[in-house]
Amino acid sequence: MKELIREIIKNPSIIIVIVGTFFFWASLYLYVPILPNHSKDLGASATMIGYIVASYAIGQIILRIPLGIAVDLWGTKPFAILTMLCSGIGSFGLLISDGPIDIFFARLITGVAGAGWVAVSLLFASQFKKELLHYASSFMMGINGVAITISTLLSGRLADLYGDKTPFLASLIVSVLGMIILFWAKYEKPKKTNLSKNKIINLLRNNVLLRISAIAIGFHFVTFGVNFGFLPILIENLGGSKTNIGDITTLSQLAGITGMALSAWFISKIGIRKTIILGSASMIFSLLLTSYVENISLIAYLQFISGFGRGILYTVTITLILFSFEDSSRGLAMGAYQAYYALGMFLGPAISGIVVNNFGINAIFWLSSFITLVALLIGVYKPYKTNLKGVN
Repeated sequence: MKELIREIIKNPSIIIVIVGTFFFWASLYLYVPILPNHSKDLGASATMIGYIVASYAIGQIILRIPLGIAVDLWGTKPFAILTMLCSGIGSFGLLISDGPIDIFFARLITGVAGAGWVAVSLLFASQFKKELLHYASSFMMGINGVAITISTLLSGRLADLYGDKTPFLASLIVSVLGMIILFWAKYEKPKKTNLSKNKIINLLRNNVLLRISAIAIGFHFVTFGVNFGFLPILIENLGGSKTNIGDITTLSQLAGITGMALSAWFISKIGIRKTIILGSASMIFSLLLTSYVENISLIAYLQFISGFGRGILYTVTITLILFSFEDSSRGLAMGAYQAYYALGMFLGPAISGIVVNNFGINAIFWLSSFITLVALLIGVYKPYKTNLKGVN
C-alpha cells in the first residue's frame, strides 16, 4: 500500500484520473436517491418508475462490449471524455423533463454515460504498474464508494432545500468539470492487437467471466431494483423525508466503502470463494429482514449490512477481471463483464415494478434474496485460477 501511495504522489496524471473518476460517479449519482419519488410526483406509476430506473442499464447492455473492443483498439482517454459529455447531456435532459416519458429518455442517455465506466476504469488501472493492480482496483472502488456516498448524501438535502431539480443541475456542472479534467490525463495508445471474431466469441463465453458476471448480475439486481428503485418509496411510505432517503442511501454507501477496503484482507485470510459467500450472505440477511421491518432506523442498520456485502462483492469481481485476462483483451473482458451485470441493473427495476404492482412492495425483497442466492451458487461452485496470490 505504501508503494501505491508513492506511485500516486510522483505521478500527477494519477491524481487527475482520481479526480476525474470521482466526478464521473458523482455526476451519475447526485440525483439517484430522489429520482423514483420525483418520477412519482410527475405522474409515473410503479411500473413506469421501474422502467425509468431500468433505462439506465439499456445503453450499458448494448454499448459496453463494443466499447470494450474500441478501448482495446484505440485507447481509453477519448472514450472517458465522451462519457462525461454524455453524462452532462443526460443530466440536462433530466433537468428540463416535465413528465415520465421525458425522464425515461434522459435517464437512457445517462446509461450511455454509465457504459463509459469501461473506459474510465481501464484508464485508471493503466496509470499503475501491474504488480500494484490489486491495490489500485481496491483504491479505485474506494473512490467509487466515496463519490457515490457524498453524492447521495447531498442529493436529498439539495432537493429538500432548493427543489427536486437542483440535483440534476449539480450533476450537469460536475459532468462538465469532469470532462475538462480528463483532457489532462496521460495514457498510452494500445499496441496493435488482433481481435478476431473467434477470439471475441471465446472470451464472451469464458467460464470465469460468466461466473464473475453472474455474481455481479445478482448484486446489481438488488442495487437497482431495491436500493435505487423501491426502497426510497418504502421509506417514504413509512413517513421518511427525502433527507432520510439520502441519509440511508449514504449509510449504505459508507458500508460499501468499508467492504471495499476490507475485501483484500478477507481474500488473504479466507480465500476468494468464502469472501464471496460473506458478501452475498450479508445482502440476503438484510433483504429478508427488511421485508418485515416498519422502523426507519432498523432499515438504516440493515442497509449498512447490505452495503457492506455489496462493497465486498463489487471489489472482488472487478479485481478478478483485472487479473484473469491479458492486457490485449482486458478492455473486451471488462466491457463484457460490465455489459453482463448491466442485465441485473435493467432486470432489477423492470421486474421490481411489475412485482410491486401485483404482489406488494415486500415481495421484491424476497425475490431479490433468491436472485442473490442463485448468483452466489453459480459464482462459487468451483475455484478461480489467477496469478493473484491467495485467490482460490
